[in-house]
Amino acid sequence: MLNYPYRDEGLTVLRVTLGLFFIISGLMKLFNPDLITGLLTDLGFPAAGFLGWLVLLTEIIFGLLVLIGWKLGISVWPLVIILVVAVIKVYVPQLSINPLVATINILFHLTTIAGFITLALAGPGKLAVTRLLSRE
Repeated sequence: MLNYPYRDEGLTVLRVTLGLFFIISGLMKLFNPDLITGLLTDLGFPAAGFLGWLVLLTEIIFGLLVLIGWKLGISVWPLVIILVVAVIKVYVPQLSINPLVATINILFHLTTIAGFITLALAGPGKLAVTRLLSRE
């Protein structure tokens, strides 16, 4: 088996980056919730106001849980669902309108999903709440 002496540090960098990404994304929606509710309305989602708040609170709360490394086997999946829905409802339909931009967005979302799955399977890395609590 190969020895990766900085494996935990790499997972920590991935976890902190993805957590911050979603916290910031959620806070940006919080400062102007009409943007997300308008997007969801335009996409034909029912109860767009409720879903908009659900999305932005999910991004903030679960982004924070990912950031601190709390139970990643559970906490990454709501964010993965948001990413999958965004790919299917927003970016796949844009392939016929602007294929280059849509493809880049799809690849970005798939890469982020892969990062979350990596964290769910490999663990949080160093300095995570789950690891700190398990040492007691």
